Amino acid sequence: MNEILLQGDGRRVFSPRYMKRLLWSAAGSCALGGLFAWRLEDHWLRIERHDMPLRGLAPEFEGSTLAHVADLHCSPLVLESYLNQCVRVINELNADFVAIAGDFITGPKCYARRVARVLGRLRPKVAAVACLGNHDYGIFRPTGWGCMRGLSHYVAEQLCEADLFVMLNESRVFRRHGASIQFVGVEDLWSPRYNPEMAFDQVDLHLPTIALCHNPDAAHDLADRGAQWVLSGHTHGTAFNSTRLRKLTLPSTHHYYAGRYELGQGRSLYVNRGLGYGRRVNLNSRPEITLFTLRAAS
Repeated sequence: MNEILLQGDGRRVFSPRYMKRLLWSAAGSCALGGLFAWRLEDHWLRIERHDMPLRGLAPEFEGSTLAHVADLHCSPLVLESYLNQCVRVINELNADFVAIAGDFITGPKCYARRVARVLGRLRPKVAAVACLGNHDYGIFRPTGWGCMRGLSHYVAEQLCEADLFVMLNESRVFRRHGASIQFVGVEDLWSPRYNPEMAFDQVDLHLPTIALCHNPDAAHDLADRGAQWVLSGHTHGTAFNSTRLRKLTLPSTHHYYAGRYELGQGRSLYVNRGLGYGRRVNLNSRPEITLFTLRAAS
């Protein structure tokens, strides 16, 4: 795992371990705890590197790379300048694919234009694919308070104009010298338009299949339909205690909050910790870019 501190002037400094421990020790002893830690760590990216074994992966895609991010939350809190620095880091990874698992904005439509401007600077060698998250339908849950009529369609339109393939219950196939790989994306689990049956309607289950869904609670549903890997976000890398308030605002049926989880029968879920730096309360939940190397599964 690489650790990069993004400075205000765009410089990147690799942080010493003793300084990291010192800062977090101070945060833990501070009465404001999570808030203090958030201010220290808001630009401290972690880059996780993993293999992604896929059944049926052709030699033409062996060794290809996929950068996975989520939860940008472009807003008055998460600034466009910070996201621009994140895009520069992603571009330096020189990935074949970039996959973005939702929550592009938190706020009105103007932030959709801003985040599209930022993501228009992505330079994957093949393509950038995406799905929407709950905040892309409204400030809070899309079926409750904060829902904004037409927001999700506007977000998707802006992202498409920035050359992202936004998958709204649909799939995309990419080919290289006759070999194929496919991505499937669903609308957010909390939205009334979540429709995995439609998303998998045209999927060829003989091809290596990667699914994008913002909420990891949908992972088993998508894996049962043929996804070998499910890429999610939503949690910001934090496991919250199960309280009445949490069940009301962030209902969850599983406890997937960060990293890789086995779903059985060779299928996996990866929950990205997100790029937006809100709701960060511990060292394990720093903003994350995940870089996968595609491998043929034995």
